[in-house]
Amino acid sequence: MAIPVIKMATIGLLPSPLKAFVYRLGGAKIGKGVKFAPFSVLTAKSIEIGDGCKFGLFTFINARDSIVIGDRAAVNSMVAIDTGTVEIGDDSVIMEQTVIGGMLTSRSAIKIGKRVKIFPYCFINPTEPITIDDDVGVGGSTYIFTHGTWKNVLEGYPAAFAPVHIKARVWLPWRVFIMPGVTIGEDVIVAAPSTVTKDIPDASVAFGSPAKSRPYPSKPLEAGQKLEKLHEIFTEFSDFERYKGETCETGELTETGFTVAHSRGKIVVNMNADGHDDAAVLVSIAPIEDARRKALETNGTVWFDTDVNEAKLSKDPVAIAAFEFMGRYGIRFDRGPGR
Repeated sequence: MAIPVIKMATIGLLPSPLKAFVYRLGGAKIGKGVKFAPFSVLTAKSIEIGDGCKFGLFTFINARDSIVIGDRAAVNSMVAIDTGTVEIGDDSVIMEQTVIGGMLTSRSAIKIGKRVKIFPYCFINPTEPITIDDDVGVGGSTYIFTHGTWKNVLEGYPAAFAPVHIKARVWLPWRVFIMPGVTIGEDVIVAAPSTVTKDIPDASVAFGSPAKSRPYPSKPLEAGQKLEKLHEIFTEFSDFERYKGETCETGELTETGFTVAHSRGKIVVNMNADGHDDAAVLVSIAPIEDARRKALETNGTVWFDTDVNEAKLSKDPVAIAAFEFMGRYGIRFDRGPGR
């Protein structure tokens, strides 16, 4: 892996706005509100960075071809990426001390979808293409390989070169090892520590070394059950906000919903999005129609549609706090362009 020492010691030292200006002069498309920490650098023939992205201290991304990063993505401190092409979707995060690189081929590429989180200390080897779809969680110290060879093939030893595909909503807890050529199906959970050597079908749980899978279908909640679950979550949310020094209390649960009285604004969790125009945040169990969404936005109310997992988020502190706390329970929202 080639570390761009000269660039990190020159361009990397520039203040964030000036660094963005230099990249734009070179033809890169850099969105609004992008923040570059000291010693962070990007190198590619083509660079496109969305709004609100963040690049941490001592982080570099080298791509032989292109870098495309969506809105609000974050590449945290001391992350090293060196491959052919890099694509990272909206709201995805690569956490500290992750390495993405290794032996190169003309096909080397990493493609990461939306709302993916890669935890610290991972090593990801895109010698052949690696695709990670939306809403995947990759636990720390996880290793993903697309090539495996050491012994002499002319003496009859095997060599493996093959892509890896991790499909949507997969959860890999810490210390999972994934071998070349593996496809992990949607909604799979792989227990830690496991070694995945072959494909895993959708809606399964896999464990062991080598990992073996069995069906593990989800059990979707009815509307009333969702409301009860959210009441449990926001009760814990209130406790956490008080722990931080805020004034916050979750009200009693009724058939239609409940309110959270926060010192920074009221949160309403309701069966539907009707009324409650005085709320800072509205969480709806039922779908929110487009007209109602626009009315809420005009009113300055942040909305969360749990039926289709979409949201219109703002910089309002109580909205961000609610958004982040729901994320602790795997409740993630597509914020979309301009959201």
